Amino acid sequence: MASSLLRAFVSKVEYEIEMVSQLTATFVAGIDYGIIEAKWIPTGSLGLPLLGRFSYYHVALLVLMLVVSTALAWSHLQWLWEDMRQRFKYVLLVCASALPLSVLVEDITWFIAKGQPIHYNEWTMIRPGWGINVGFTWIPFWYIGVICLSLILLFFANRSAELGYKKSQKGPSSGSISGSA
Repeated sequence: MASSLLRAFVSKVEYEIEMVSQLTATFVAGIDYGIIEAKWIPTGSLGLPLLGRFSYYHVALLVLMLVVSTALAWSHLQWLWEDMRQRFKYVLLVCASALPLSVLVEDITWFIAKGQPIHYNEWTMIRPGWGINVGFTWIPFWYIGVICLSLILLFFANRSAELGYKKSQKGPSSGSISGSA
């Protein structure tokens, strides 16, 4: 009984540490790329050849953010191939929430590093005025959408983790996170 409770506790703590680690990596990567873009990429002199809105460095940004946001999945390939439905859903939801969040963090960091507010007709507004004027700056609507989407996905990831935690309490064959029975 005591070993089952200890295993369940360790399983729950692993989920929490993984989520915090993934979000930390997401924020660090977003901040790093935002500073790099603001300080060393001449964004004003580059054209926008991709769909009339994006430059080639945006592709590099997306690839970087995709790798960082799926870091949790890459570190758990062994378990993703096994039939652990709750684990797969948890990892998928955390990774799916991290990608748009990392792009959001990068965008905010760019404006902070440049020391400029977001204006009515900024590129990040998508269309002029598609945001909320808070006096000193604008908050683009897509920021709000990304925050809502990420919070919803993280909520469902947490629920999936809770289900996995409850299953691990039922017995050793229910699929502990660490793979040990």
